[in-house]
Amino acid sequence: MSFIKFIKSKTFLVQLGFILGLTVVLIVGLVQYMKFYTNHGQEIEVPDLTDLHINQLEQLLAENDLKYMVIDSTYLQGKPPMLVYGQDPKPGSKVKEGRTIYLSITASNTPKVKLPDLIDLSLRKATIDLKNLGLGVGNLIMRPDIANNVILEMMMNGSKVYPGKEVPKGSIVDLVVGIYNVDSLVNVPNLVGLTIEEARFYLSETALYLGAVNYAPAIRDSSKALVVRQFPEVNDDEPINTMSYVDIWVE
Repeated sequence: MSFIKFIKSKTFLVQLGFILGLTVVLIVGLVQYMKFYTNHGQEIEVPDLTDLHINQLEQLLAENDLKYMVIDSTYLQGKPPMLVYGQDPKPGSKVKEGRTIYLSITASNTPKVKLPDLIDLSLRKATIDLKNLGLGVGNLIMRPDIANNVILEMMMNGSKVYPGKEVPKGSIVDLVVGIYNVDSLVNVPNLVGLTIEEARFYLSETALYLGAVNYAPAIRDSSKALVVRQFPEVNDDEPINTMSYVDIWVE
């Protein structure tokens, strides 16, 4: 009976209320602390770092309370060294403050390759061999020779080069191509729908040169532009002289 009287007493009820109130305060405080500790609701959108130089990253990421780590370095033809070309997490992702962004960047040193022996190969085979080594085909220089459509010489920057020479990957090689009959007539091939490099190759196989390349204003990547018009146009009834020029319009 005394216990029942105690729990009904004012003293007990005051103490119980104090304990319950203290418990509520502790729970609320703990929840708020956990929200603060885990940055609850405070997420950062990962910026797009593509094509930025490595030296530009420190300040940009620091402003967003982010860090970075380079995990891969690869040579990419046509890309300057030390540029970001890949990142994880992706741009636009939501992350917590202090998150590390893992980056892939272009290599600082361009690797070198040895020029293959293209002499006496067909133009088609020589083109394939160069591209397999990461080298580009530049000007095609026609020269009268009994060996028709065959590589006679390789040149770079106006000078003759020889097989085995080490050159930076991505270098452009000009090819001297033999043509049997410089006074013959050939039909103009249809270039519509081809890329510029494909058009250059098709013309060279018929001993013709690529002339003016006219670009549409909206073109952003000329390597993917396609031929939409050409001059002279395809007309089997009006062949033209070998070593003539064919102009193209691309978009």
